[in-house]
Amino acid sequence: DEDERIFDMPVDEDHDIIIAGYGRVGQIIGRLLSVAGVPFTALDRDSSQVDVVRRYGATVHFGDAKRHDLLHAAGARRAHIFVLAISNIEESVRIAESVIHNYPHLTIIARARNRRHVHSLMDLGIKHIFRETLSASLAMSELVLTEFGQTADEAHRTVEAFAEHDNELLIEEHQFYDSEEKLIQTIKDASVELEALLRGDRSD
Repeated sequence: DEDERIFDMPVDEDHDIIIAGYGRVGQIIGRLLSVAGVPFTALDRDSSQVDVVRRYGATVHFGDAKRHDLLHAAGARRAHIFVLAISNIEESVRIAESVIHNYPHLTIIARARNRRHVHSLMDLGIKHIFRETLSASLAMSELVLTEFGQTADEAHRTVEAFAEHDNELLIEEHQFYDSEEKLIQTIKDASVELEALLRGDRSD
């Protein structure tokens, strides 16, 4: 039973990077770091997930990254980078709050499920935030456009323009993301603006 299982204390590890959450996102980052020869400490509070990835040879500790004692044992005082790869939004925000409070020197690089998650992390002052489906969606969109008949250049420019505009919109929305009415109007205005921008680009 997960509730009765005792959390690991990774006391012998002293790595520059800590990964919290070793699911889809955390595992890819961990595998890439391993290939690059960069050591890290990984924590996940799902005991069944820990058991699965251990069977495939990964070193991951069963632990709750919200807990100060576990982060301390994982070497957070000496580490430099904290990768926040938790999928649950509330859990992610609580861990971020704990890390910022107890280890303000750590650079947090965070995964976000959606725009609201991004804005909640921005509220805490986190600067390095990555929406988990954005890159794949943009790559798929670019391929759809080329299959539809656009040149590779046209498709790439369209996707780049959309991505840049969407990022600007995300930052603008942060001012009033709790107001659905303002969000809807902002998104409508942004769509019109982006269409005009792309029409102008095509007519140049």
